[in-house]
Amino acid sequence: MWSFQARLALLAIVLLTINGCSSPTPGPSEPPGDPLAASLPTELGCEDAWEGNPTYDPAAPGAEGVSSLAWQGSPPSYSWPIDNETKGQAYRAPDGSIRGAWKAPITVDAGLGKRTIEVVSPSNAELVVAAASEWESNQALREGRIQLPHSYTINSCPENVTQFPGMLLVQGPACVVIKVTDPATGKSSTVSVPMYGGKCP
Repeated sequence: MWSFQARLALLAIVLLTINGCSSPTPGPSEPPGDPLAASLPTELGCEDAWEGNPTYDPAAPGAEGVSSLAWQGSPPSYSWPIDNETKGQAYRAPDGSIRGAWKAPITVDAGLGKRTIEVVSPSNAELVVAAASEWESNQALREGRIQLPHSYTINSCPENVTQFPGMLLVQGPACVVIKVTDPATGKSSTVSVPMYGGKCP
């Protein structure tokens, strides 16, 4: 017969063995971080454009066959800092800072081929050119959790004017200079866009 003390010792050994072999009970964990989503695509084609046939507006500022009415500048009421909705569209960047946004869809002439588009100044201004599907459904883009490319290559539709969703982002009053380049010839020209009270020469 086992003594009472011996049975207690055996039970302790069994419990230690069971606990040692079992997985530890997970405790409360920190919520996972929210890393940046994948970058937006740097090249867009006709299939990425908004559906329909946008009309060309000769009043729209443009360069090398790419234009946007919004490149006339953000509305006069938009000013810095953005402390209410009448002063602009606040967009939170991945680092938590606020950008002033201005929706600026771009239009590309039919049959134009490829064009590269980028912001050349100021260095802290950013450009969004997105596929229509990304614009409508990409939650990371809406919430500022996405890495924006430095430049985009856009391909026009062969027979129709092509229009892509777009947006300009600034960190204060600025004259945003956008450069459009024809990769086939290397020719480029620029458009200057006054944003949030910034003045362009």
